[in-house]
Amino acid sequence: MDVQMKKSILWDAFEELRSSWSVDERLLEKLDKAEEETVDGLPASRAEKLLEIKDKYQLDDIDFLFIVGAAVGYYQGQKNVKEVLKRKINTVNEFVSSLLEKKV
Repeated sequence: MDVQMKKSILWDAFEELRSSWSVDERLLEKLDKAEEETVDGLPASRAEKLLEIKDKYQLDDIDFLFIVGAAVGYYQGQKNVKEVLKRKINTVNEFVSSLLEKKV
């Protein structure tokens, strides 16, 4: 397999992973929910998705390792965004609560 073909397959695999893990309003709805059990730093459901992608794109071990590394980085970035959103929402809630207390 030539380099361009391998690059295309890896990019397609990552794009599929990224689109299925994208951050949207569902993330905000889950801010207070506990995190699911993790497997080497990833939630179990996401680890299962990685295995599905490995099978679908017939990735060898090196290619799969590349995708896993990209997935862990992507997930950690999402997790950091979630933490920042949580802190900002808590700050806004505290501010609104303090305003309501002053009015009463």
